[in-house]
Amino acid sequence: MTLGRMAVLQPFGFLAIEEVEFPAPAAHQVAVEMFAAAIAPADVALLARSDEPDWQPLVPGLEGVGIVAAIGNAVTRVKVGDQVVIAATSDSDVAEADRPVSTWTTNALVDDRHVAPFPRDIVTDRDSLGLVGGTALTATALAKRFVESNADEPVLVAGGGGLALAAIAALRAAGAANVIAVAPDHCHAAAAAAGASTCLAIGADLAAAGARRGLDCRDDRSPSRGALDPAVAWTDAGAPDKSLDRDRAIALLTDWISAGRFDPGVMIGKRYTIEQINEAVMEMESGRIAGAGLVVMEPLK
Repeated sequence: MTLGRMAVLQPFGFLAIEEVEFPAPAAHQVAVEMFAAAIAPADVALLARSDEPDWQPLVPGLEGVGIVAAIGNAVTRVKVGDQVVIAATSDSDVAEADRPVSTWTTNALVDDRHVAPFPRDIVTDRDSLGLVGGTALTATALAKRFVESNADEPVLVAGGGGLALAAIAALRAAGAANVIAVAPDHCHAAAAAAGASTCLAIGADLAAAGARRGLDCRDDRSPSRGALDPAVAWTDAGAPDKSLDRDRAIALLTDWISAGRFDPGVMIGKRYTIEQINEAVMEMESGRIAGAGLVVMEPLK
């Protein structure tokens, strides 16, 4: 048994930090000592549903990063000591009941299909990999397809959260010459740091920017969730990507990070300890934070 802590979402939206004994992993399970976990929009949205009469406490968290501490006897994809990124692998995996991925915890037991090895020495800030398993890989796959069709054509990215910043950085890493951010004013500095050539306010004249394609990376809580310019061919970046080859996306992203073309840290708006989780969720829900929230599983330096 391993003693750890987890953030458990209770009825009416309160997250309680509980100490739990974790059993040894079963056949296809991987025990992971977590470094960090993303605060995804889908997790924040759980709070609005936690006041339902039949709500049962659960541990949120859809992606994260950590080190493999133990594996079940049927696991072959990873080994003890591997650094792994964790993410739900399909849209059905984010359902509240029987969640296969729960990363807001110091220790996680995860089915091996939801983990992927990631090089240990690729970044000095290991916590920044907390959004690599899902957010960055989605952005990588989309960016590759966009740039393959026309690298010289301007591309619009709508939104100011972690996925939007990841998409901007991935498009630039893939070779896009002109990436234009369409985001609230308080997100412009983060978008520029991620690689945006130009930052436009919500409601700006997009036709004047000369872009005809765009990635809609807004989440449902975004204050800019209104209709986007219909003259632009928008791709919903948040829709499940059935064609995503996770291993190929990881290989490409690893190359970009190694070459200094993609910095995982640009996706992160603010970091919190697990003890600050209630504050974290409220701030992310407010929409005032540019980028994604990150829960770190040890005191901040």
